[in-house]
Amino acid sequence: MSEWTPEEVRAIGQVEEVQLAPLAGDGTPLPAVTIWAVTDGSEVFVRSVRGTGARWYRHVRETGRAAFTAGEVSHEVTFEPVNEIKNQAVTDAYNAKYAAQPAEFRQPMVEGPSVGATLRVVPE
Repeated sequence: MSEWTPEEVRAIGQVEEVQLAPLAGDGTPLPAVTIWAVTDGSEVFVRSVRGTGARWYRHVRETGRAAFTAGEVSHEVTFEPVNEIKNQAVTDAYNAKYAAQPAEFRQPMVEGPSVGATLRVVPE
């Protein structure tokens, strides 16, 4: 398992949106989705605004892999679930990073089904 470099974490923390393309079992990229990502310390996290039923979320839970692009940062990644304590830190990070977004966009990312669809993103 790799770790993000401090420069990558900083870059991911500064971009508004990231692209995530789940990888099929044979490694073929599936269609990419544009989502929000946050950082907490040296870690990167994503959430599905539609909860665990979103297609991209189901794919990455099945295969465990995706192509992740945030500005100039690009990696194949794996995913790990998070515990409740870390999930609260991720919620705080979403609130801080996206504070300027209208509540109608930010609120679904910090409450409801999205909270249960939080994943730590780990570069390969």
